[in-house]
Amino acid sequence: MVEGIGNKQRCSSLWIITILLLAVLWPRGPAWCSVQVVPQTVRVGLIQDAPQVTFVLQGNYQLSNDYTEQVIAGVGEGRWVVENAGGLCQVSKDGEYVGLFNGPIKVEVLNSGGVKAILSCGDALLQKNSLDGLAVQGAGDAINYLDQEQAGCYVIDVSDQINHLTRGDGLNLVGLEKSGQVKHYRGNLEIRSNEKGLTVINELPIEQYLYGVVPAEMPASFSSEALKAQAVAARSYLIAQLGSYANFGFDVLYNQSNQVYQGYDGEKPASSMAVDATNGLVLVKDNQPIAAFFHACSGGYTENSEDVWYDKLGFIRTKEDPYDSNSQHYNWSVTYSASELVTLLNQQLRRYIKSSEFTALAVITDINALEWTASGHRVKKLLIEGLDHQDNLQSYTVANADRVRTVLGLKSSLFTMEKQYYSEEQDNPVDLEDILEPTKIAEQGLSSITFYGSGWGHGLGMSQYGAAGMASQGYSFQDILKYYYTDVELIKY
Repeated sequence: MVEGIGNKQRCSSLWIITILLLAVLWPRGPAWCSVQVVPQTVRVGLIQDAPQVTFVLQGNYQLSNDYTEQVIAGVGEGRWVVENAGGLCQVSKDGEYVGLFNGPIKVEVLNSGGVKAILSCGDALLQKNSLDGLAVQGAGDAINYLDQEQAGCYVIDVSDQINHLTRGDGLNLVGLEKSGQVKHYRGNLEIRSNEKGLTVINELPIEQYLYGVVPAEMPASFSSEALKAQAVAARSYLIAQLGSYANFGFDVLYNQSNQVYQGYDGEKPASSMAVDATNGLVLVKDNQPIAAFFHACSGGYTENSEDVWYDKLGFIRTKEDPYDSNSQHYNWSVTYSASELVTLLNQQLRRYIKSSEFTALAVITDINALEWTASGHRVKKLLIEGLDHQDNLQSYTVANADRVRTVLGLKSSLFTMEKQYYSEEQDNPVDLEDILEPTKIAEQGLSSITFYGSGWGHGLGMSQYGAAGMASQGYSFQDILKYYYTDVELIKY
């Protein structure tokens, strides 16, 4: 899971040989090790357990029943609806019934059959081999980016002796109705049906997927070296996670459970340039791609993975982070009243404690830090004490720094506390026997608590504001990655 906002390269042939050896010698390793090469595409879970799915199409698509390979339609304009019908897929177009199919239903970009195209903008002629994007290849390896709305750009498409002039964006996009909006995605769409509903999967090339991830995770206004570092971190994390949701038919989710993916609508030219500039580059440790975790702001210190979550990862180690300082996420404060604190903690503790072992609190009598992370600045273990509605004393321990910040509803677990007690406000100590009297239960314990902290996120791996700070001081994306990830190498898969 990720949050946010020196270069040693090996030739790709050595990389493939390494993977082949690992596939033979270490068959129980991650899913990527079990194949000869890293897959070029990713399957992203966009929707789960939906009663129906609605979409429109732009470009050259075909709709088929993937189970029987039956072609349902060569898809043009129109509004398509797939409904869950007892584990089958019922398909209609523009309100008219099309058929009932076993599924999965596949909405697939048709191959261009080797189409060669010339993009004409004024007097410039730029050759490209496909019509599936705004990035076109010019002379040599130069990549030229065009605004989608740029006037005067047309594609001359030459295929099977057919010559015609078309508008120059040439995109194949699926417009999926989601959360009351139409959101556009590159690549293919797959719709699977089961007894719970429909699962929607977007399958597309990894590099195109990253076009929709990098600007969702880091502001496109950040400098190019920071954006390149983000692109490599996001690519490395993805490859390490491929197949994580194989039982559901996809590799990763579209949200913060993995990385935020906003599809075509979220793409930004500066971010796409950073993806292309680092094409295929990944971070590895001991010849394995790393899950390159990142977060928005470290608050001045990153952490060891085992302090924040549980597993010890050699590439995620604590260090001071002087490059990260910023006005947005440093020196924040949050204050809770007694009633707000009770409501928050009852809600959050239920997420982590078995219902048979949890009793709701009526009063919070105290909160204390028990342990700190390796940096000495984040709270790793927290003790929460209080009274339940039967006046019984209860105490709960919250362990690991990420859970501490979640339970307290804070941006970071790097904080100090300022506590106010009812007894202090009354200028009169409360007798223990009074605490147990139901009539006085609402006037005991903490009357308020204020948290003073810095940082935003779990604090593991690369700080995005830190990456921006390093880039502003002239560091390259390679330098940034080597600083935040310990003992790693940068290679091209």
